[in-house]
Amino acid sequence: MIPLGAVEFTPGEVALILAVLTLGATALALPATLTFAWVGHRRATQHRGWTAFGYWLTGTAISLATTALAADKGLGWWAVPLGWIPTLLLAVVLKPRTDPKAS
Repeated sequence: MIPLGAVEFTPGEVALILAVLTLGATALALPATLTFAWVGHRRATQHRGWTAFGYWLTGTAISLATTALAADKGLGWWAVPLGWIPTLLLAVVLKPRTDPKAS
């Protein structure tokens, strides 16, 4: 039988849908966010792991927000690579210079 009314979800189902969407979007953002975490690791002077984690969280927030805005414009799957652009540009700008004394 085909339901003819509006589809209603329980709060648990809504939470599960949101969790799956968030985890999927975070996984799709990994190419950009891992690059940004590597930049954070390279820039850190102390606590490299925590700095990289902070950069990863920041990059994930930027990438997911940009992807959501692009998806809202109706760009479909093109929203995913477009969401990487701000995070990757920030990684390029913040990339640490090589130390000439180290070589």
